Amino acid sequence: MPKVVDHDKKRVEIAQATWAAVQSVGVENLTLRDITVEAGFTTGVLTHYFRDKNSVLRFSFTIACRKVFERILKTNKSTDSELVCLRNAMTEVLPDPKQLESIAFVSMCFGIRNSTDQLLVEEYKANRNEYRDLLKQYIANSIKTGEIPYTRKTESILDLILAVVDGVCIESLLNPEDYTKKRCTRIIDSMIERLKFSPN
Repeated sequence: MPKVVDHDKKRVEIAQATWAAVQSVGVENLTLRDITVEAGFTTGVLTHYFRDKNSVLRFSFTIACRKVFERILKTNKSTDSELVCLRNAMTEVLPDPKQLESIAFVSMCFGIRNSTDQLLVEEYKANRNEYRDLLKQYIANSIKTGEIPYTRKTESILDLILAVVDGVCIESLLNPEDYTKKRCTRIIDSMIERLKFSPN
């Protein structure tokens, strides 16, 4: 009797192997061989599911994004504070050694920006805009509930938040021993605390 293969599961396994490979060699240097070594199967198996490296990257990036967004929404179900939701939306994208997709997500975000694959760049932009919209919603709601003073402007706060998130994520990737998740979370918490007060 022929073996039944769960193709969706196999694609996710390939995505997980891609995350590990990206962590080891980076997006720019990634090869199909790197992915198959991590996955433990031949290039032939990989090309049965994906046409080329870019199609693997697109799928793997999308899966990583979905997992990060799902984690944000799941975490925020347990709070009624819009400001806490905003804080969680920032901390949940931090690279976490215990969650491989989070490191791959951040690595791929910065590596994909200069990709020659337009479809991959568009996928990055779409997910980046979705994240911006989510942050913007939490900011607007926090102002509406009075957790952030109404004198602060949503767009200005959004610019600040994205700059802080990008900054701590980059430092976490480049200097993981110094910029641990705990330290990066502390930086974010400090910024969130300052949002509670009106600007001078």
